[in-house]
Amino acid sequence: MLAASEDWRGNNRLTGYIVDKTTGKPIAGAKIMLRIQRGGKGGPDITSDANGKWAVLGLNSGLWNVDVEAPGYVVRQGNMQLGEGQRVPPMKIELEPSVVAPSSAPEVVPTEEVKVGGQVVSKDIAEAVEAGNTALVAKNYTDAITAFEKASTAMPGFIPIRFALARAYYGAGDLKKAITTMADVYNSDPANARNAMLYANMLLEDGQLDKGKSIVDKLPAESVDPTALTNIGIVLMNKKQPAAAREYFTKVIEATPKEADGYYYRGLATIQAGKTKEAKADLEKVIELAPDSDQAKEAREYLKSIK
Repeated sequence: MLAASEDWRGNNRLTGYIVDKTTGKPIAGAKIMLRIQRGGKGGPDITSDANGKWAVLGLNSGLWNVDVEAPGYVVRQGNMQLGEGQRVPPMKIELEPSVVAPSSAPEVVPTEEVKVGGQVVSKDIAEAVEAGNTALVAKNYTDAITAFEKASTAMPGFIPIRFALARAYYGAGDLKKAITTMADVYNSDPANARNAMLYANMLLEDGQLDKGKSIVDKLPAESVDPTALTNIGIVLMNKKQPAAAREYFTKVIEATPKEADGYYYRGLATIQAGKTKEAKADLEKVIELAPDSDQAKEAREYLKSIK
């Protein structure tokens, strides 16, 4: 049991910064919870500093859950595929302010109604919103679902509630309902890159590769995080779709031409596709850009076998 609880330790590093989605200001004191999804599923908890920054060393390779919570914000859940020796750029994580149901005296009318997001609702619906926010922050997803379902029934077109409900479903492990609910959020504003990427990642996780890819492909290149593109490419490689994976790694290269990651993974995808000789240029580029990296060491080994 002791060995299993420590199997998350390794030689990799992750860094990032936490900001308010609405204002862009750094969030101090946010709790970042890293959990590897294999073995004992252990991992560290860290806190962002006064500038919203955080860093952690000693992580093993594999698929990691990256969950972030801070008072007054919706819990952010995601994952990250961390390869051995992979140089991951600092992760920018945006937290959505919690939906707040006003409870001050001016909002109360004789019929015990209040306003939430500019809409007049009954007092019990406003209380359900508050209860859902509290439960979501506490990761009590069952109670959060109950509260947000009640609020969503009364406010079916209020997107912040639909977004919160989608996160609650996802946290509870009900991926199908999370996808259905997140589709409403995405369709309300397809140009919102954050929501689009979250929806696409849910679809990819559910095995709906073509639909997930089509959503990402519609976004402007400058609005898509290269790290997210890399993760999609890795998912496609794991699904034995190297040709599709190469397209995403090419986008990573176009966005960060001086970083080795895109070339490294595109080279691996090319090899997986059975086109070993065509991988040579990418592998040589990895060695040129990051000669002392573990990726470069692997690239040199692959090149030895390419005639």
